[in-house]
Amino acid sequence: MRDPRTTILFFHASAELYGSDQTLLQLARGLDRERFRCVVALPRLGPLVEPLRAAGATVELGPLCVCGRATLAPRGLLSAARDLPRSIAWARALIRRHQPDVVHTNTIVVPPGAFAARAEGVPHVTHVHEIMLRPRWLARGLAGLFGGLSDVVVANSEATRSHLLGLDPRLERHARVVRNGVPEFAPRAGIACAADARRELGIDPDAAWIVLVGRVNALKGQALLLDAFERVADVRPDARLLFAGDAPPGQDRFVAELERRIAASRFRERVVRLPFRRDVDVLYRAADVVAVPSLLPESFGLVAAEAMTCERPVVAARHGGLLEVVEDGVTGLHFTPGDADELARALARLLDQPGFARELGQTGRARQRELFGVSRYCREFEALYAELAAARVQELAA
Repeated sequence: MRDPRTTILFFHASAELYGSDQTLLQLARGLDRERFRCVVALPRLGPLVEPLRAAGATVELGPLCVCGRATLAPRGLLSAARDLPRSIAWARALIRRHQPDVVHTNTIVVPPGAFAARAEGVPHVTHVHEIMLRPRWLARGLAGLFGGLSDVVVANSEATRSHLLGLDPRLERHARVVRNGVPEFAPRAGIACAADARRELGIDPDAAWIVLVGRVNALKGQALLLDAFERVADVRPDARLLFAGDAPPGQDRFVAELERRIAASRFRERVVRLPFRRDVDVLYRAADVVAVPSLLPESFGLVAAEAMTCERPVVAARHGGLLEVVEDGVTGLHFTPGDADELARALARLLDQPGFARELGQTGRARQRELFGVSRYCREFEALYAELAAARVQELAA
């Protein structure tokens, strides 16, 4: 007997616990279980699998073709050409087995679900978490591909939607915005203040901590932040810098490069690097300031919104979705992307003016509750799924 609930089949590119992984997990946890059933197709095992299963989702692992940057190399193009037909066949088999009412592709680097949904006559949603600037031909191609294969294209910010329309104006008719939601972090036993969180992490409880949480790669701005920190450390002996996060699978060179850069710094004794942690709220609670110094535009800026839940002021690069999350001078400070001097001045200002920093953090907490809550995020997707499922029923009955 078919499950009476509305079934959503998700296709997702990774099994990690970073940005788009977290937004998928929020949906699996937050959709009304009496009305919706979640099936998630992933390319491999990873940290995301068990939380998805704990949320009640069915997880399918198989030959899911992911078109990442490595695909652009000649060997990658040959591999994708070989793997895509098999991946589409697997996706079609999942559709026939689970009979979803809607297929949801989470990020534009996993095309098999879109092709399979079209072939099987199932409504398809593309959820875009990227602002892909280069190569331009690939960005245009993916925007056109998913636009043509999707009933609705959901952008996670106005910045992302605007970027998509710049790539393919035809998306205007069915592109809409659903901003990400971030969870309310529950209180932790034994952590009543920043010093407690720092003791939990094994770092100096009395120092002034600047924290960056996120992937270690060429785009997140770790090296830029280290440059800015050295300027701050010159005048603030109590300043410390914490990096938390790992490189994407197969890209450990970025961690090695960052560690070499730290080792070469004259302030290396004041810099700490921690691997990825699931208890990210402890990292935010340990911070005086959270930095999001991304070199290229973020499509949303999940770390900024998460920091705001812990009442921490954010210093963010002035571009992309971060402009919608962090309000300059109200919930944090902006700086010109790539400008280490301006970044250093913003960080120093917040360390030097703790009352102002505290006020920004409190206002940021209120803004997060109003605009970036998980409940609002999930209800908007529930309404979208119900709309598409109802339209399909009417179409089949016609």
